[in-house]
Amino acid sequence: MSQQVEQLNRPRSTSLSIPEIVARTLSGEVRVPNFQRGFVWDDRDVRDLFDSVWRGFPLGTLLLWRSSADAGEVKLGPLSIPVPARHDALWVVDGQQRITSLVATLRPKLYEYDRRFDVYFDLRRGRFHTGTGRTPPPTWLPLSQALETRSLLSWLREHTAELEPEDFDSADALGAALREYQVPAYIVTSEDDYLLRNIFDRVNSAGKPIGRTEIFHALFASETEPGSPETVVNSLDRRLGFGRIEPARVLQSLLAIRGGNVQRDLRDEFERGEDVSDWYSETEEALALAIRYLRDEGIPHLTLMPSTLPLPVLAAFFYLHPDPDPWTRRLLGRWLWRGWAHGFGSRGQTPALRQAIYSVNPKKGDASQAPAEDDAALSLIATVPVGPLQQLRLDPFRTESAAARLALLALASLRPLAPDGSEVKVTSAFEEHGVGAVTEIVRGRRGEVGARGLWPVGLRPPTGEESSAVLKSHAITNRSVKFLRDRKIDDFVKTRGAFIESLVRNFVNTRMEEKALNRRSLSSLIVPDEE
Repeated sequence: MSQQVEQLNRPRSTSLSIPEIVARTLSGEVRVPNFQRGFVWDDRDVRDLFDSVWRGFPLGTLLLWRSSADAGEVKLGPLSIPVPARHDALWVVDGQQRITSLVATLRPKLYEYDRRFDVYFDLRRGRFHTGTGRTPPPTWLPLSQALETRSLLSWLREHTAELEPEDFDSADALGAALREYQVPAYIVTSEDDYLLRNIFDRVNSAGKPIGRTEIFHALFASETEPGSPETVVNSLDRRLGFGRIEPARVLQSLLAIRGGNVQRDLRDEFERGEDVSDWYSETEEALALAIRYLRDEGIPHLTLMPSTLPLPVLAAFFYLHPDPDPWTRRLLGRWLWRGWAHGFGSRGQTPALRQAIYSVNPKKGDASQAPAEDDAALSLIATVPVGPLQQLRLDPFRTESAAARLALLALASLRPLAPDGSEVKVTSAFEEHGVGAVTEIVRGRRGEVGARGLWPVGLRPPTGEESSAVLKSHAITNRSVKFLRDRKIDDFVKTRGAFIESLVRNFVNTRMEEKALNRRSLSSLIVPDEE
């Protein structure tokens, strides 16, 4: 009996003509799962697709899943088509790029101009070309007119005077090729999501593979699924104003709180009956605790993190230990700042992240194997180099570099003031302006740390006439003030830059505590009296 059921659940092999694919997509029968995957093909990929149709080459097999779909919009690259609800929709599991190319090229009036889909067939040479934005040669047949017999005949009538008899034959042959070509397809009718995940993961190795975050969401989230990396990103940004975490870090955090290797195969991640949205909720709360900890460490906004690698590690840690001992938090800080100063691993980001997660939550699905909180923190410290921060490359100053972000964190620690003496709201400034919150103390010198700072956006740069408290809060010392007032800009930038370098070194070295004893908390060493 089980063999019979398995036979019934096998994907059904069929084929679809290109007119069928176009019509079924426009009617809303063909849908694409909502997992944030854009159209990634370029104009050459699109041309090659149609060249394969013309020559009769195989296009590869489509994988479609028969299931219900709500009313909404079909989104395929630049296409956005309103469609009704249906119980028999065909969800595209593999083949989005091909289907998008066919529909967008053959029915171009559905969207604003996109050069990739402006494809022509040279009737004389039998070659496909992408439009240039200028009037094409009279013997270039636009593919948008080639699928339907009526539109093809209309185009040929309009260009009769410019065409030779052989051109009509070529146009007829192209139209026939487009109408008669059969695209092989597998249609999965089973509601067994495990079967679908396995098929998807196996076929994803062809073409241009999508990233792990997109694969994960495609495998485990439905069109209306409330939980997804993007919903976690949006919710945390709205709740905490810390900035938009990369969806890939959210996925890594989810895998980290479940334990084990964060680079593991995604197909078998969940058992039947597990609710994925519950795990997204757990991930969100773990990341919220991690963000609050980072703020306690002096990180006001995501934009100022020298590296976001610690996020999944901290999420796993606070998922297992939501209220750690103050000493453990201090140990975590040593790992954090040493990693930011010296790097989290010499073998690259992925091995470093994997090793850090193993230190905190080593076994998937078995939290009992996780070490105690201070043991986890001590294991993390052992994975990063130790030593004082000595050399700093702050010039040229690039806001995306780790060194520049350490400098900005040091400047933020001075609690910068506006000219009227009010405190600059650094978090709000970065939330509103992003890296634009890093302003020019001296205009025209953006590449020098001595000319950059957290002066309020939109205000005139300081002149040196502001109060001493305001100037010192922006690392403008008494010595550099004199240069600023005298308009000796080179001296000012050089002097302030040297002060900032010293400030950063002291700021980071203090937090790394490189000479401190790394030990377990005293509370963990106390043996309770026997009753």
